[in-house]
Amino acid sequence: EDYIASPQSAHKSDSIEGVFVMASPASVEHEDVQYFIGASMRNFVTARRLGLVAGPNMAYRLSDDNVYQPDVSFLHGDRLHLAGEVYVYGAPDLAVEVISPSSRRYDAFEKRINYAWAGVREYWQVDPIERSVAIYTLEGDQFVRAPQSDNQLRSHVLLGYWLQLDWIFPPAGSPRPGELDVARAQGLI
Repeated sequence: EDYIASPQSAHKSDSIEGVFVMASPASVEHEDVQYFIGASMRNFVTARRLGLVAGPNMAYRLSDDNVYQPDVSFLHGDRLHLAGEVYVYGAPDLAVEVISPSSRRYDAFEKRINYAWAGVREYWQVDPIERSVAIYTLEGDQFVRAPQSDNQLRSHVLLGYWLQLDWIFPPAGSPRPGELDVARAQGLI
């Protein structure tokens, strides 16, 4: 309740172990990567009527001390009843965090541990600095890094959803494909 009542909660922020952590403004690359992943995931989920894809202002109450706003999240249609007026009472099925220099420790450690504890089934750590994506899947109450093959990132929660790493981080001088190009490659159109 304190987190939601705080005037700072109108901005991207998290309550991590009861500590209010406000995100610094995102870089242009962070925003571009976040919206690319969000748009392609939303196209996939909408085409298949699987649930809801949300951006960085959707808050998930994982526990009394942990309320997170992932950069991109998916909530399965069977769990939409958990969405309250202000936040979702529970964990997303899939959470994507785009790591920034100021959030590296939280995203890589605290959030990963708490997302697993709360039952997030899949967690993507997208790192613009390292130009890498690590996908973790839930086994028991811990995340295990999912193997990746040949530049393709495949979701284990959204079966059939995939992206190429070089779409997220194209080689220097190459443009990122548009959302319609991705939808065509995924067989949505």
